[in-house]
Amino acid sequence: MSNPPVRLYVLLACHMLGDYVLQSDFLASTKGDNAWHLLAHCASYTVPFAVAFGIDWRIAWLLASHLLVDALKARWHKIDYLADQAAHFGALLVYLFWEVA
Repeated sequence: MSNPPVRLYVLLACHMLGDYVLQSDFLASTKGDNAWHLLAHCASYTVPFAVAFGIDWRIAWLLASHLLVDALKARWHKIDYLADQAAHFGALLVYLFWEVA
């Protein structure tokens, strides 16, 4: 899959699966209060990416960036939903750049 626009669509689909479909209501409601639940959500978030693109060092980038952004929103209440999604999209663009570079 060397077509960057197609890769971007796949990245966005993986994001939607990981952030919404695979996140249980329990994790969504407790990740702000419990660091283990936040980590569990972020780990499950990376699963669709690992399936679609394989496991390599960029999965660590997705895990770390998602952990930071979700902590800023859910634990520390420093950003709102729009900033949260913009930051996730930025992390996906970095991932895409590493894919095509």
